[in-house]
Order: sequence, then C-alpha cells, then structure tokens
Amino acid sequence: MVLNNLFSSLSIGTMEIKNRIVMPPMATHYASPEGFVTDRQIAYYLERARGGVGYITVEHTGILQQGKASPKMLLISSNEHASKIENLIEAVHKAGGKIVVQINHAGRQTSSTITGSPIVGPSPIPCPTRTEIPRELSGPEIQEITEAFAVAAERVKKTGADGVEIHMAHGYLICSFLSPFSNRRTDQYGGNIQGRARFAIEVLKSVRNRVGKGFPVICRLSGDEYVDGGLKIEETKQIAQILEKEGTDALHVSACNVASGYLNQPPYYVEEGVFVHLAEAIKSVVNIPVITVGRIRNPVMANQIVRDGKADFVSMGRALIADPHLPEKAKEGRFEEIIPCISCNRCIQTQRKEAIRCAVNPETGNEDRFKFSKSDRPKKVWVVGGGPAGLKAAEIAALRGHEVTVFERGNKLGGRMRLAAIPPKKAVLNDFLDYLERRVRGLEVTLELGREFTVEMVRTGKPDAIIVASGARPLVPDWKGIKESGALSVDAVLTGEGNVGNRVLVVGGGGIGAETADYLSEMGKEVTLIEMLEEIASDLVTHLKHYLSKRLIEKRVTILTSTRVKELGKGYALVEDTSGTRKIEGFDTIVLAVGSKSDDSVAKNLEGKVPALHVIGDASKPREALEAVYEAEEVALKI
Repeated sequence: MVLNNLFSSLSIGTMEIKNRIVMPPMATHYASPEGFVTDRQIAYYLERARGGVGYITVEHTGILQQGKASPKMLLISSNEHASKIENLIEAVHKAGGKIVVQINHAGRQTSSTITGSPIVGPSPIPCPTRTEIPRELSGPEIQEITEAFAVAAERVKKTGADGVEIHMAHGYLICSFLSPFSNRRTDQYGGNIQGRARFAIEVLKSVRNRVGKGFPVICRLSGDEYVDGGLKIEETKQIAQILEKEGTDALHVSACNVASGYLNQPPYYVEEGVFVHLAEAIKSVVNIPVITVGRIRNPVMANQIVRDGKADFVSMGRALIADPHLPEKAKEGRFEEIIPCISCNRCIQTQRKEAIRCAVNPETGNEDRFKFSKSDRPKKVWVVGGGPAGLKAAEIAALRGHEVTVFERGNKLGGRMRLAAIPPKKAVLNDFLDYLERRVRGLEVTLELGREFTVEMVRTGKPDAIIVASGARPLVPDWKGIKESGALSVDAVLTGEGNVGNRVLVVGGGGIGAETADYLSEMGKEVTLIEMLEEIASDLVTHLKHYLSKRLIEKRVTILTSTRVKELGKGYALVEDTSGTRKIEGFDTIVLAVGSKSDDSVAKNLEGKVPALHVIGDASKPREALEAVYEAEEVALKI
C-alpha cells in the first residue's frame, strides 16, 4: 500500500515539511531539575528525527519559573537554557530533521511547590483537580507574561529551531483566558470571545513582532474542553479565525483541559481518531494548515485523514513513542515491522511519576543505553516461556547473533497477555504480541510450542544461557471454604475452561478483577465485584480506571469497596465492611482475582545446572508488560 497523501510535502509558513506526520509536544521529564535539556532528551528526539517524521515539536517548554508545570519541565526562561536547547536543535538538524519548540506557561495547572511562587490565572478559581487557588493576574502582570512569551520565542529562533508553537490548549494559562470555564473576568480580558481572546492575540502579536514575518508560528488550541461551561468547537472556530487574521501560520487542534484529562490522551477504551472532527471543523473556517491529534496510531488512518481533507497534518504522539521509525517503515510499506502503540498510557503514568517510558518499546528514553551490536561470541540461548518477556528476550538475543530456542508449554505464543486482551476494548494488546511473534519467526528463532520444559533437556542440549520467562499463575489465598466454594481463577474464566453461571461474584477489584467483571457483564451475567480497598482498579493508569469504572456503573455491576472476604462457601461469601460482618449469597459462580504468584519452579530447578541463568518478567516478580519487556532487553544485551 502506497500512502501518497501522507508522504507528500507541505509548508507551514517558510518551513517546508517532507511529509504530513508531526510529533506533537509530549512531556518527558528527561530535563534536569533546573530545566536544562539533557543528553537523554537529545537522544530521544534524535531517534525520532532519524525515523523520518515530518517535524518534531519539542515538549512544552516553560517561559518562566512562575509557569513551570512539573519538577522536570524543560525551560527556556534564560539564555543559558536556550543555549542548551541549541544542542538539541543541532542534533536533529544533523539527522536531517525539522524541529519546532512549544512555549508555555502552566497558569493554575501547577502548584506553588513546583514554581516556588504563588500560582496565577485569569480568575481566582482553582483547577478542579487541585485545591490551590490561583492569584488573579493584574493588567501589568499580563503584559509582563506577554513579553516573556515574546522573549522566549525570540530565544527559540536564536537556537536555530525551524519554528515556535504557542501553547493555547489543555487548560494552561492562555487557554484558561480563552475559556469561560476558568475566566470570569469583567475587564478587557474577560467576557465575550473577543475579550477572552485578547491575551492570546497580544501574545501572538508580540511573538510575531519578535521573530519576524518569515519565522513559522503555530498556535495549539483545545477544540473542545469536554467540560461543562468550557470551550466548545463553535467558539474555538471563531478563535481560530481571529488567530489566523493576527498572523499564525498553522493551528494545532487538540482537546481537553486537566479536568477532562482522562480523554486528553485517549486510551484503548476510546475510538481511534477521536478528535479529528474538531480539526475538520477548524479547517472549514480557515485557510492555513491545520494539524489534528487523538489516538491516531495507524499510518493508514493518518493517510485517509489527509486524503479526505479533514486535516493537513497528523500528530502521531504515542505511536512515535512506541516506534520512532514508524514514518520510514510506513513510507516503505513495511507496516508489519511497526511496533504498535497499544494505547495503554503507561507512558503517561511513568512520565508523571518519574520519566516517560513505553510498554512496548524499552528503548524509549534509553536510546543511548540500549544500543546493541552483534555478539563476538554467539551462544546457544534458551528462553523458557513465550509471553512478552520471553519473546522480547528471544528477539534481542537473535538480533545479536545468538542461536535462540523458545520453549512454550502452550500451543500459542503470548502468555497470559493473550488473556489480558480478551476483556472488552482490549484486543489491541494482541497487536503487540502478534508483532513480537512476527519478529521471532522472521529472525528464525526455533519455537518449541506445546512442549513442557524440563531440566533433563539441559543435559542433552547444553545451552550456554537460559532466560526464564515462565510468567506467573493466579494466586489462591488460604481462606476458609475456598475449596468448597469451587471458585474459578480469572484465567479459567477468560479461556472458557470454567463453567460460569448467571450470578457471579468476582473477588478482587483491582484492574484484572474489574476487567473480568466488565467481560462477564458484557456476556449478560449479573456481576458483583468486591474490593478491600476504597476504590476499584486503583492499580490501573487513571485514564483506564476512569473508563472501566464508567463501564461497570453503566452496566449496573454491583461494586462493594472497603469490603474484605473472611470466608467462602458454595454460592456465598462471608465479608467484613465498615458495618461489620455479613453474608452475601445466591451466586452461581465465584471468581478469584486476588493477584498472581511468580511461576518460579523452573528457575529454582535450574539453579547451578546452567552456565548462565537469568530470570525476567513475572517469573521474577508479577508486574506488567512494560517491566517485562524492559528486563528482557536488558538481559539479552548482556549475554
């Protein structure tokens, strides 16, 4: 398939762009605590430049310490900060890439513990997800911040960047002025659209004044904030026309603010291309290029968007985190080689906690660390287990020239992650497993399927190294009456091995239990879900938790939180909650979703019997795919 529309050139102002794929600004937390660009950050962006993207937008970059959004936000608040960013610009240019820097002020969507000073906004209204009340900006202060945007843009130009993007979306400072959700001012900066847009107009004019007519300036907007009383597309269309008139070269149309953040990075519960209609609406009223976003993970879909005239450029954010070389692979028709983004949002979760990582690509953020070459001494490497950890280990070991064999006792590769793909909306997980399977088959890894691995095989096969990726098995607690209850494991339910009646009690309301409840209710079962914590699915990424909880409520699943099981029996459970101990009964089936236990028997039996033994993934400690594939690559690079 040839994607002619996606791989046609187009200009934004004076910047000619070789294709229509844009890397949008995505916070990495790779910057230093002082806001300086780091070598890790440069390596991350450089790899995406090498992958053939049309142009890169550097993550939101703070214009002032006062507007710092997070502890490791990149800053351009001084000439020293700008000089460090210049190293990033030079690296991307040497790789033949184009790069734009987004500038931002967080406004009320931060905290004084991060900024070191009181937070500010158009009105003294706190962000719904925070408690700190922002100080209302005065007219002179607004002018000072306007000047800071202009100075920052001038610094961007001096770094040699190809353009600057002004962040006017996602509830940050400029967006908070644009939106009636956060702007209740009665002066010239409030009221109707023209008043609320005044700050944005003044920033754009000041920036244009500083950088000149020839330097590309892009404005990013939230087409719809998806909150009551917030910006809607009809108002944003008017704002877009105003910005076009005032000299922006392009419009980058996103959505949401922090209050609707569950949708801002749409997970697998949300349809692909969810915000494309917003860009299409903006494009219908302006004559400058429009960029769209919103869970666009497939280059074929991206090509259709451009072909159908819905947008001129397509931002593929998480897709480029997963595979920086997606553009070149798509251009060459190598679609099956693209590492698929599974929209799990672990990248968002890890970025907020420490720094951005990817569930399907352990090399993200480790571009310099996870470099590999052919081994000088090829070895016979055995991998026990064909789940994501085992397959990734086999792939990397084979790429390094080792003779690799994978032993998988089941008849299908993928391990328990195949089961995780069964609940509603989660089939996308299979895309990653299918990709890994294609990789190991293409590298001529020997696959021993349906064969139980035994220690006796080592004596005859004599491997040089064994990587144990035997995964985990469901945990069975030692509760009174558990055998008599006939309780099923989640695995038995999802594989169809267990006979599930109409009234079902799911014990354990973590992510797995909640997803199983979703699966069973989708089948028409009457489901009760018990969780000993105060809320369900607390181990999931917040975006997933939001949609999964919503699904369970809509399907009328009975949810009992702060409830602990004391005893099980045939069709009943003795539980303890804040009101005391009581018996709930009348169930046809009880399902246990109380965790997993490492399947470490193989590893224990191999101790001292092989020259090199490595235990990875759930076989070491039950966790998720991100940790499994990371350990797999790390170990395979050492053999």
